[in-house]
Amino acid sequence: MKTNESQYDRLLHAIYETIDNSCAWKDFCAQLRETIDVASVHLFAFDRQRDLFSWSDGFALSSAEPLERIRPLYRDDARLAWLRAFPPGKWLHCGVELDDAQDNAQDDAQHDRAGGLAFCPLEAGHRCVALCKLVDQHGLTVMLACSAGTDTGPLPGERRELLERLTPHLVRAVRLYTRRFTLNADTLANRSRPPAMLVSALGEVLHSNEPAQRLLKSTTLVRVRARRLTLAAPHHARLLEDIAVSEARLRNRASGARTAAARYRALRIVGADMPETADVAAIANLNAAGESGAQASAKLAASQHEVLYAFYNVVTAEDASASELRAFAALTFYHPRSAPPVDEQVLATAFDLSPAECRIALLLAEGLTQKEIAAHVGVQHDTVRKQLQSIFQKTATRRQPDLLRLLLNLPARGTAIGTAAEG
Repeated sequence: MKTNESQYDRLLHAIYETIDNSCAWKDFCAQLRETIDVASVHLFAFDRQRDLFSWSDGFALSSAEPLERIRPLYRDDARLAWLRAFPPGKWLHCGVELDDAQDNAQDDAQHDRAGGLAFCPLEAGHRCVALCKLVDQHGLTVMLACSAGTDTGPLPGERRELLERLTPHLVRAVRLYTRRFTLNADTLANRSRPPAMLVSALGEVLHSNEPAQRLLKSTTLVRVRARRLTLAAPHHARLLEDIAVSEARLRNRASGARTAAARYRALRIVGADMPETADVAAIANLNAAGESGAQASAKLAASQHEVLYAFYNVVTAEDASASELRAFAALTFYHPRSAPPVDEQVLATAFDLSPAECRIALLLAEGLTQKEIAAHVGVQHDTVRKQLQSIFQKTATRRQPDLLRLLLNLPARGTAIGTAAEG
């Protein structure tokens, strides 16, 4: 496929769309993939300061948490150290001779056993045929990679020339967007357990973690449609207005603006607050998710008595200039059905609890009293009390509040890190 000026213009437009619209990275990658006729185009990011890794066909992933812990496979790979020393804005092409200024050892470093670049996870039967480090600043490295079938040769000259023409614009756009990536890492890296979202003043959800995705499926009190957050009135308008006002005050360097932005607020959203028109939309969403009419109505009826708490503060990128400053709400939610479950196997393994003791601990974590546990299990209250004393001894706790605090902060065996990184 021979490229022309109209294709170049479309790609250039797609690049600059990404500055204001995070979803546009996916559109750009799709257009570039079609234009240069490769199997896939991906953006990769390594945040060495926070030990985070992201890869996708855009900075925003729709179905998985984009910020993952860097596995030793990437952190310890000697080729990454070489890549960090390679100048930004330069393309590496598989099967194409390197410039004389590049050391021959680099030729070995850029090829894997199949003859392709191997810095990034690939699908079976693919190899990386072109790779460019766009940005390497403040410990963050962002790359663009193109993959093709293992039996495919190097990119033709006109396609390599197109990539070279696009590179300065890609570098400029990514430099602007990396502030969002860094901000996402700051605000979400340590919020893996509570449902968390990063929301702009326009209501755009820049990122949401896996617990937040589960929360959306369990309640109608918070919804995301077309990447836009929706809360019940008047909470939705209050949140967006708060972000916009904080952004204006921060841009104007108003006295006390940063302190006020950092202060935590709480929204108490009650199911009865949802308007009737929202009920219709909620049922439609549940039906679209596979719920039957009766199931959707039952779930909606249950939501009328729910209470959802949203806690947030307003954050910005630390190095943003006044003209480029954007404010975002870093939201965390508490909902009874979004509370992290206690991992029974971790509990049993870490503290050598018996199955009966594990059951008592799990029921306590669910909020049952000792008498309710005895009735639920079908034993005497005194039996529950004695088992609880044994649990206290094994976990080195003395009171139920101490035990509950421990239970709610236990690690979980399974994480999405390995799965997402291997995708």
